[in-house]
Amino acid sequence: MPGPSAGDPELLAVLHEEIRASGPIPFDRFMDLALYHPGRGYYARGPSRLGRGGDYYTASDVGPAFGRVLARQIAELDEFLGSPEPFRYVEWAAGRGLLARDLLDALGASHGELASRCRATLIDRSEGMRQACAAAVPEAAVAAPGSVACGGAGCVVAVELFDALPVRRVRRSGGALLEVRVGWEDGGLLEVETPADPAVASWAEDNGAAPSPGDEAEVPLRLAPALSDLARTIDRGFLLVVDYGFEASRLYGPGHRRGTLLAYHGHSASEDTLARVGEQDLTAHVNLTALAREARALGLAPLGWTTQDRFLIANGILDELEGDGAEAGVEAVKRRLQVKQLLHPHGMGRTFKVAVFAKAMDPAPVPRGLKDPFAR
Repeated sequence: MPGPSAGDPELLAVLHEEIRASGPIPFDRFMDLALYHPGRGYYARGPSRLGRGGDYYTASDVGPAFGRVLARQIAELDEFLGSPEPFRYVEWAAGRGLLARDLLDALGASHGELASRCRATLIDRSEGMRQACAAAVPEAAVAAPGSVACGGAGCVVAVELFDALPVRRVRRSGGALLEVRVGWEDGGLLEVETPADPAVASWAEDNGAAPSPGDEAEVPLRLAPALSDLARTIDRGFLLVVDYGFEASRLYGPGHRRGTLLAYHGHSASEDTLARVGEQDLTAHVNLTALAREARALGLAPLGWTTQDRFLIANGILDELEGDGAEAGVEAVKRRLQVKQLLHPHGMGRTFKVAVFAKAMDPAPVPRGLKDPFAR
C-alpha cells in the first residue's frame, strides 16, 4: 500500500483532485504537471534547479567551451545557407541562457560579420527561465513556445529538450500490453495498470517497445508535435538536437528492460518517479530512430547523428588546449578539465548524441560535426 507522497503539497493537491475526478491519469499528464505546472512544477521554480548547486547540469554549466565550439558549427551552417540577412539562431528549452551567451560571445570574437547578422530567439516554457534568459542575453528575443516568431533562415538548436517531454508508460504482462497510469490511494500516489490506450498500444507495437514479458518502456507521443514546433520556426536551414538517447533496437533491447525513465534530485538518479513531486526532474532517453522517422514525415532531411565527443572534436574543441603547458596556470587547468568533462566517454562524451536535420536544403550538405574526426 502506498504511503504519503513526498513533494509540493499544493501540487499534490492538484493531482489528487484530478485523479479523484477522472480516475488514474496517463503518466504524461502526471509528468506534465510535475514538471511544468505554471505555479508549482519543477521547471516553474526557475534557474535554481540547474547547475552544480541544483539537481543536474548541462554542457553549458561545465564552462563556455561547449558554446564556443558550437559557434564554429553555426558558422559553417551559415556558409551553407549563403550568409542570410538575418541569420536566425533559435534555441528551444534555453534554460538560463548560458549556451546562447557563450555562443554569441564566441561569434562576436571570431565571426564578427556573422555576429552582426545573427538574431537570437530563446524559447522556454518556464517564466523563471525566460526571465533568466532575458537577463543573460538582453539582445535576444525571449518567448514562450506558443508565441514564437517563425520564418527566415538559420539554425534551430535544442539541448536536452526531448528528454524532458512527458511520456506515456507501458508494461508487458504475459502477452498483454498494459499502460501504467498514476492513481491515488491512502494519501499517496501509486502506479495503476490499465489496458493500453489504442494510440499508445499502436505506437508501442509499431516501434517494438516492451517486447518481452516483464519489459517496461516509454512511449513518446509528444515527440512528433515537439519536432514540428521546432521545424516551423524557420523556413530554411538546420535543426541541431543534443540529447541522450539510443536507436530503437538498443532502447528497447535487453539493456533497458525497465525502461529509461529516471528522476534526478541533488545530482542523484532514482527510479522513484512518484516521489518529491514538483521537486525532482523527470527524464527519459530519446528514441533516435523515431526522431529521424518523424523528421522525414515533416519533410526534414536527417543528416545523421554522432556522439557529443566526436561532434566536439570534429569542430575543433582540442584547439581549446593549444598553448596550455604544464605550467600554464589555473585557467589552463580549468580549461583542460572542462574539455575532459565534455569529452569523457563514460560521461557526457558518449551519453549525449548530436543529431542534425536540414530543412529546404537541396542538396543538403553534411556539417563538419557529423564527419569522422579521426578519418585520414
